Parts: sequence; C-alpha cells; structure tokens
Amino acid sequence: MNIAIIYHSQSGNTEKLAKLLNARLSREGHTVTMFKLETDVLVKGGTIRQPMNFKVTNLPDLSTFDAYCVGGPVWAFGPSVVVYKAIQQMDDLQKKNVLLFVTMGFPLVGMGGKGAIKHMSGAIRAKNGNPLPGIIVPKMFHNFDIEMEKAVSSCLGYFVDYPTTHP
Repeated sequence: MNIAIIYHSQSGNTEKLAKLLNARLSREGHTVTMFKLETDVLVKGGTIRQPMNFKVTNLPDLSTFDAYCVGGPVWAFGPSVVVYKAIQQMDDLQKKNVLLFVTMGFPLVGMGGKGAIKHMSGAIRAKNGNPLPGIIVPKMFHNFDIEMEKAVSSCLGYFVDYPTTHP
C-alpha cells in the first residue's frame, strides 16, 4: 500500500510519532512518504475556533496514495490550526482511509485529544475521506516512548485489510 504521512510538529513530539509510524509501516512492506506541513507565514499557536489567515504551502498530490495518516499536536483543546487548515485545503479524498493522530501534553485524552480527533474526523468526512479510529498519545505523567509504541502497534492492522468504509 502507498501511504502518505502528513503532519505538523512544532516541538518535535508529533514528528517523533510520525517517524515511528513511518518506520513501522515501512517494515510491514508499505511504501511510505512523509510530508511535514509548511505554511506561508509563521504559525506558533491558535485555535480552530478563531479563523487565521495563512495557507499550507506543501500539500502533496494525494491522488497518488492509497491511504493517509494525518496528525499534529493538540492546541487549545483541539487540533493544531496548521493540520486542520491542511485538511481543509485537501482535494476530494475519494473515500480513502485516513488514520488521524495527535500528541498532547496533558495526561488525559479527554483534555483535548478526543476533541481534536473529532474535529479532524469531521473535516476528513467533509473531504469525502474515511477517518479511521484515531491515535491519541498523551505525554504528561506517561512514558511517551512506550505510549507511542503502543499506539502505533495498535493501528498497523488498519493498513492490511481494513474495509473502505468504516462507521
């Protein structure tokens, strides 16, 4: 399977998760290409509840991929404005599977992680994509490396024989 990993990372935590996902999917025999999102202006924070005027400048041609992994950090109890804007700029996803992932500083996934995945899933559906169950990796009071390993291991099956539609 040809998979794109599209992510935003400011501190390096989400990038670490994206690289781990890349390594594991590649080891499973998939062709994986990573895209770290870039913007036309510097974006250091924000919330999806307040519109910001910027563009993601390096979205790939998604039609060449069979599936996608899209992720970023949790900002202001929701998804990073950069990853959310990237989803909004995407072309029709043609019902392809999209694994969403977020990293977060707070210890409980209900402190922004679930909300971020919910918002991202809605944006993916609006682009005619099929969001898979998301990965949420909290950092505070957790062994971040172990949590990332567990999260990646739990999702590898999504790229074997996962149906093209998921409830």
